[in-house]
Amino acid sequence: MDSKPISTDPPAPAHAPAGPSSLQLGMFGKYRLVDQLAVGGMAQVFLAQIEGPDGFTKRCVIKTILPEYAELTNFAQMFVTEAKVAALLSHPHIVQIYDFGKVENRYYLAMEYVDGVSVEQLLRAAAKRGVPLGPKVALGLSLPLLDALSYIYTLVGPEGQPLELVHRDVTPGNVLVSSNGIVKLTDFGVVKTAVNPSQTSAGMVKGKYAYMSPEQVRAKPLDQRSDLFSLGVVLYEVATGRRLFRRNSLAETISAVNSGKVPPPSSLVPDFPPGLERILLRALNLDRDQRYRNAHEMMSDLEMFRSGQHWTAGARELSHLVDGLFPNDQKRGQSPYAKGVLPRPDTTPTGGGQHPPPLEDPIPSVVDEIDLRSTSSAAEPLGRRSLGSLEVGLILAGVFLLGALIWVLVLG
Repeated sequence: MDSKPISTDPPAPAHAPAGPSSLQLGMFGKYRLVDQLAVGGMAQVFLAQIEGPDGFTKRCVIKTILPEYAELTNFAQMFVTEAKVAALLSHPHIVQIYDFGKVENRYYLAMEYVDGVSVEQLLRAAAKRGVPLGPKVALGLSLPLLDALSYIYTLVGPEGQPLELVHRDVTPGNVLVSSNGIVKLTDFGVVKTAVNPSQTSAGMVKGKYAYMSPEQVRAKPLDQRSDLFSLGVVLYEVATGRRLFRRNSLAETISAVNSGKVPPPSSLVPDFPPGLERILLRALNLDRDQRYRNAHEMMSDLEMFRSGQHWTAGARELSHLVDGLFPNDQKRGQSPYAKGVLPRPDTTPTGGGQHPPPLEDPIPSVVDEIDLRSTSSAAEPLGRRSLGSLEVGLILAGVFLLGALIWVLVLG
């Protein structure tokens, strides 16, 4: 593992704020806040609407940074960067940003409201039912996400300069699926751009460790192959129903990512499609030179695989999945915008404090599966166990010595 110290960005204040000054529902600038979707240590997220004459209304989401953090340069800069980058993006599979501003010392973003759930919520709901989402769902998610990533990688600035965007935070929590089955990528707060070097200081690590590429964990220079690795982790977990790198502690998670050990999906899921396994393992190669060079190349392989399987994975199937796992009466209690606001178990706490107890993860890890198989193998009767190379060598040596002894006795 690289010896360079790892830190998270942005740095925490010397003393954590005593407590957030929560906004109340009602008017906030030109927006009416109608419901709180999420609240955490740094931000609040609201369902809102903008109102016009003759009963005109339009729903949106308002994300505000708390005043205590607005004065901290790095926190505010991440918020501003998300706004500036998102303002350049216009793609059907990327959550749109409508507005950015400041009201009473609070930065805010007004963004598209996605009536649905995150892939993280889908993973947890499926795990609680004991049924993994599976390869078809992974394929249905992969193609629109790769289309979105391919778009951002080729984006140029107002003056025609390549932006060289790298999302750096492709995780299940940042992939939303609407009730209509439309897949959306969100949260560009830690994006790397060629024209914003302040966001990529040496030695700084941004994102969630369990979904980082090895080079991202080591704070190395990044390109789009890092995002494709992260997407590979998401798709692996969707297809197998197992956490790939997430462990019980941050140190164990980082070690797992650095090791690059990826159990073939077929070792976890019977009859796993070989073609999809090959694509996932290439995206998850420890050596980035052996991965897909770009999103378009990976998308072409997946489209060819889908054609060979005669699968119809798409928006309609994803819509049925969301409705099946989250009936209307349950969906009201779910917010895909809650992620990224509350601290996660695989990120470093801010303010020098401790994380709140993480939500129990119903999704097993690949390590759990391997440990179970190792225990089962150790319990096999001796007569059924195959001999190791050392044991075979000792037996052959014994046979040779016995033969030599017999030969000496006969001739003697």
